[in-house]
Amino acid sequence: MSSWVHGHLLPALLAAHLLGDFLLQPDGMVAGKKRLPVLGLHALVHGVLVYVLVGWWGEYRLPLAVAVLHGAVDFTKARVRDPKAATFFVDQIAHGAILAALALIWRPIAEPAGFWTGCAWCDRALIIVSGGIICIRASAIAIGFWVAPYLGELEAHRARTPSARFDIRGLTTGGRIIGQWERTLIFLFIGAGQPAAVGFLVAAKSIFRFGELKDRENRMEAEYITIGTLMSFGVACAVSFLTFWVARRW
Repeated sequence: MSSWVHGHLLPALLAAHLLGDFLLQPDGMVAGKKRLPVLGLHALVHGVLVYVLVGWWGEYRLPLAVAVLHGAVDFTKARVRDPKAATFFVDQIAHGAILAALALIWRPIAEPAGFWTGCAWCDRALIIVSGGIICIRASAIAIGFWVAPYLGELEAHRARTPSARFDIRGLTTGGRIIGQWERTLIFLFIGAGQPAAVGFLVAAKSIFRFGELKDRENRMEAEYITIGTLMSFGVACAVSFLTFWVARRW
């Protein structure tokens, strides 16, 4: 990696973005960002996170730049009437490109001795935290977009065949919580150097889902569940291996 990539600035900017977008942004804020006060508050959260995590106490221009540019991107996204998967990915790519550009511009000309200077484990911790957020929270949104067509097909089939027997649906957020926990466990297993334990997780989930998978009358639902599960496991494994690979080499 080139010299500008190594160091504290890029991991700090990335962690601040992921914390602000996926942990400190409640559903009400996501829905209300078409209103400027809500959007401004969200942008302010990002600026404060950058200020704290970068640790350059005398440097206010960088947090201000992040807040303004993040708000501008989200203002544009909020005007999209029917957000799709492409909207989510383009939005995140735009944020990532801005942060990379700011790191490239700022570090050579304005990197003072900050609060976190010289703390190599802090940088690795920020990388691991960022990877964990992507694995557990951000990927849930992406997977939701990917499986949406299959869910639509399942709902349409139910509407066409009201006499068919379908299981009563589970908890409203049960699937999302299960997915987050399984990706959390995968992230921890791989981080602990025990990727083989992921196989036991797959086996355990297969046992719990056996009743749905063997019922021919619920075949569409079983296929939908299987697709979502494979996506969840695949993304979690890929992100986890990449995260700890980068952390070891930073």
